[in-house]
Amino acid sequence: MPGLTDHPISSRRRYDHFGTSPEPVILTDMNPRGTVTTPFLVILGALLLILGGCGAWRPEALEEIRKRGELRVAMFNSPTTYYLGREGPEGAEYELASRFAKQLGVRLEVVVVADRAELREAIATRRADIAASRLSWSKQWRVVALPSEVYAESPLFWVYQRGGPRPKTVADLKSLNAVVLEDSAAWHYLQSLSALERAAYELTELPKNLGRDPLDIVASGRAEVTLIDGFEYANLRTRYPSLDVAFGVEARRPLYWMVRKDGRDLLREVNRFLSEQRTKKNIPDPASEIDPSTLPDSHAQQFSLDLEVKLPLYRELFENAGAETDLDWQLIAALGYQESQWDPKARSPFGAQGLMMLMPRTARSLGVTDPYNAEQSILSGARYLAQLRETIPDRIREPDRTWMAVAAYNMGYGHLEDARVLTARQGGNADRWIDVRERLTLLSDEFWYLQLKNGYARGWETRLLVDRVQQYRELIEQKFGHAQPPAGEDIMRAERQVPAK
Repeated sequence: MPGLTDHPISSRRRYDHFGTSPEPVILTDMNPRGTVTTPFLVILGALLLILGGCGAWRPEALEEIRKRGELRVAMFNSPTTYYLGREGPEGAEYELASRFAKQLGVRLEVVVVADRAELREAIATRRADIAASRLSWSKQWRVVALPSEVYAESPLFWVYQRGGPRPKTVADLKSLNAVVLEDSAAWHYLQSLSALERAAYELTELPKNLGRDPLDIVASGRAEVTLIDGFEYANLRTRYPSLDVAFGVEARRPLYWMVRKDGRDLLREVNRFLSEQRTKKNIPDPASEIDPSTLPDSHAQQFSLDLEVKLPLYRELFENAGAETDLDWQLIAALGYQESQWDPKARSPFGAQGLMMLMPRTARSLGVTDPYNAEQSILSGARYLAQLRETIPDRIREPDRTWMAVAAYNMGYGHLEDARVLTARQGGNADRWIDVRERLTLLSDEFWYLQLKNGYARGWETRLLVDRVQQYRELIEQKFGHAQPPAGEDIMRAERQVPAK
């Protein structure tokens, strides 16, 4: 990883005027009265004759896409765009692109890229028909793509170190060491401003190959403030408890899809689709996917009440599921509470359903016919957890084996393996839950997840989920006494490796 000494950030620069607003496309030559002039028709006719005679005709983009039966969309592997979830691809942009491909009657092929430069290359070389990664319009895009209509907006935040100088206005930034990452969402927003607006900012531009997030620079004290996309900050803020929002940019950043240059017919369909989705308020919100506050807020007082009122309704179902799957029923109950607070009708923004919050595909594979039937959900959730536990390598002992299975229940087995690979690379013990747990948050750090097979995962969420399941399981044991250990092995009496919070 290159260090800061390789990329000094002490010098400052003002931004040049790029003139990056999307320009209207002039399709006809009109006189002041609005009619098409004769010279234009003559020229147009000549061009058509030339193209027709030289054999240079190519099918329009939509025809080509429908003929191949595939819409190719370039995306980042990131929390706000596209990543592999428990059951397959997820992400706000992926969901939107999937709907568009379905509307076109073709399958979606995601072209995963590392950065904006590769996004532009994918469009320029026609490896992709569309680039969709919450993008801003800028001069870099003008030469390779056509911008869609604005389909959403994203906030931008100035983030600073708590205890340090807190800027309250743009004018305050002039006295601080402010940084912005080259080719980032914030950088492109600044380029979209007029020369006069941009003159108000005086920032250090960090090279995009720096290998460190600008929040790292501020947290380490090498800079005092940085500009970052609001949703990106929401995803990263749990890693930087010492940082906070100083103030937000008044104007939100408009977001576009970028369409290949020869795809005007595709652009018309894209604009029609995005307009419909926005009118119906059907644009996916990435904040619901990355905000830790979306996790159940289960306080001890509420849990104590639910132990008395709710658990007796389902205890027999948990016990039966434990007996069939050779799992501790109290563990299954604790996992069920973390997933839904023992609510058989629960649903998540990501599609999980029922008391054990199984994803539809997983539920179907386990024979579930009614995901909101408590008995079916509990038994299937227990079977799924048991399958995951059996998948864990035999050499991994209890209780590590069980906690890794619980983690995989939330994030998927592939991401658990990524965390174990990362643990081994960093010198930890990949067979110990306590070591793997410490690396889970790195799966949401771009520097690390781009090096791993399965990419981004909400690792901080999984870490919190397992911690809470452990706590709930202990409280259930305190209430009902220790359950009979499955298969004669007392897996849950093993020493806790994570202190209660």
